[in-house]
Amino acid sequence: MQVTTITEIDNTVFDTIYDANSASIIENTGYDNKEILRHTFSNQQDNFYLFSFTKDGEVVGYVQGFGEGTTIVVFNSVTKSTSVFIEAVSNSAVLLKSLGFTHLQVACTDGTPMHNWTKASCNRTDLFQYESEEVQETCTHVKIALL
Repeated sequence: MQVTTITEIDNTVFDTIYDANSASIIENTGYDNKEILRHTFSNQQDNFYLFSFTKDGEVVGYVQGFGEGTTIVVFNSVTKSTSVFIEAVSNSAVLLKSLGFTHLQVACTDGTPMHNWTKASCNRTDLFQYESEEVQETCTHVKIALL
């Protein structure tokens, strides 16, 4: 699975991914409005990051986040399946480290598969180490170190 930084999403790909997986996306992001979620994938701030996941030449997901010092804070994602993150975990760690990040913080809904997986160091304790979590009003922020 290839993970790359991009400057904008392809709206047709976004629609295809969201429409096919809306139940899972809504559960993990809390957004039940596709247009509001789409808007979170565009930002002009210098610390805004946008990533795409590509498998066999096909974009299978997008993730957005903000760099806060040496921490990348990821808020939203749309993926074709739950396996996208699992398949991309190694390449994601390499890319994030190459961008100067030492920590990944994921905003997720408490108790969801994404929350549990992130808290378990993405099931890759050779690449990540759970550090902490902070319960906020609308989500839980799980912080893991890049090893």
